[in-house]
Amino acid sequence: MKDFNRKKLTTTSKKTGLILGLLLISSGGAFAQSTLSETASSDFFLWLILCLEILLISIGLVLIFVVLRVNTILFQEETPEGEPVEEKSIFEILSEKLTGAVPIEKEDDVLTDHEYDGIRELDNNLPPWWVGMFYVTIVFSFLYVGYYHFFGGTLQEEAYENEMAEAKVEVEAYLAQMSDLVDETNVETLTDASAISSGKTIFQEKCIACHGAEGQGGIGPNLTDNYWIHGGGIKDVFKTVKYGVAEKGMIPWEAQLSPAQIQEVSSYILSIVGTNPPNAKEPQGDLYQPEGEESADAATGDTGNSSI
Repeated sequence: MKDFNRKKLTTTSKKTGLILGLLLISSGGAFAQSTLSETASSDFFLWLILCLEILLISIGLVLIFVVLRVNTILFQEETPEGEPVEEKSIFEILSEKLTGAVPIEKEDDVLTDHEYDGIRELDNNLPPWWVGMFYVTIVFSFLYVGYYHFFGGTLQEEAYENEMAEAKVEVEAYLAQMSDLVDETNVETLTDASAISSGKTIFQEKCIACHGAEGQGGIGPNLTDNYWIHGGGIKDVFKTVKYGVAEKGMIPWEAQLSPAQIQEVSSYILSIVGTNPPNAKEPQGDLYQPEGEESADAATGDTGNSSI
């Protein structure tokens, strides 16, 4: 009866120490998790919370060790008189407590009657570290469900949408930065509807006074034909818009338009080539024929109109 009570008290003290220590550790982790998101903008509070987390974990580990050590001292087995008491190191004690392994000389106490092909089964307890982790997962599950489903935590779907929105803003900022690096040496014709629409808006605000609302020409040359005074490629048009033509009265637009805007209006100008609006101005400049393409004017004999 005495041995039974001792064993029961020993088991109770072990479980009490483990549960108290693990609850302290898990509560410290939950506290740090919920607080870090609120204090991430402050380095001082971030380091303070991390230090508090480490302190709570350390206290939990020390508490577990103290309870196990006291348990070993109070309930160590009695040895027959005359036999030396075997002293164990702290590491040996911790190993025994964490694994819960039964010494080989005491395996008969946990031997079952299950036998197969000469192999007998031992009725060992689950390792305390495994049981402790199981308790931690239970505590963590309650904290996780409570935080994310009842106290305003961001769920995965919402977090994904927020991250995608942030990524979209970053991509747009990056593309805007890259578009401002374009110049007459690397510019390319834009064909997407949004860019053409932006270029049309710029054209209507800056260019119709000289080139007409439909690009048919006025003070300036017609922009809808295949004849160009300063070249009809995207790089030529970009350069003309950017630096202007002082002797013809066209101002440089580089001080008022960004490189991306100049690219957009230049692409719009090329998109209206061949529209043949009414009252178009007479041809000016030279016929422009893109490389690898046969000019429609050359095939039909049409002299077309003029351009910048």
